Amino acid sequence: MSLFEKRVLLFRKRDKETWGSLKRVLNDAGISFRGSHYEMENIPVGGYSAMDPRNFGKGGRIDREIYTISVKASLEEAAREAIRKSGHVAEVEDVKSLTEDPSKRVKRDSDSF
Repeated sequence: MSLFEKRVLLFRKRDKETWGSLKRVLNDAGISFRGSHYEMENIPVGGYSAMDPRNFGKGGRIDREIYTISVKASLEEAAREAIRKSGHVAEVEDVKSLTEDPSKRVKRDSDSF
């Protein structure tokens, strides 16, 4: 096993609860992984991250983080099997779909009733 082995992305989504439970599953299975999160949205004009005006509503700070989990390529099958056995689904969403405003998304024919 190489120190600089290629990593495989197993999970990328805006879902903190699933991210946390997947981390616990992989940890319990003894599989080493890298979990991270970042905010990909642009900061509104006239503000900076500490004073984002969207965070001052009655509900408090909105979670806009994108959560990721990656594993070494040699551990991918073991990680996927551990996730399958736990009943979870590891999803990798497209970055563009994560950052676009839901009200501006183009509705596809499959979305209609």
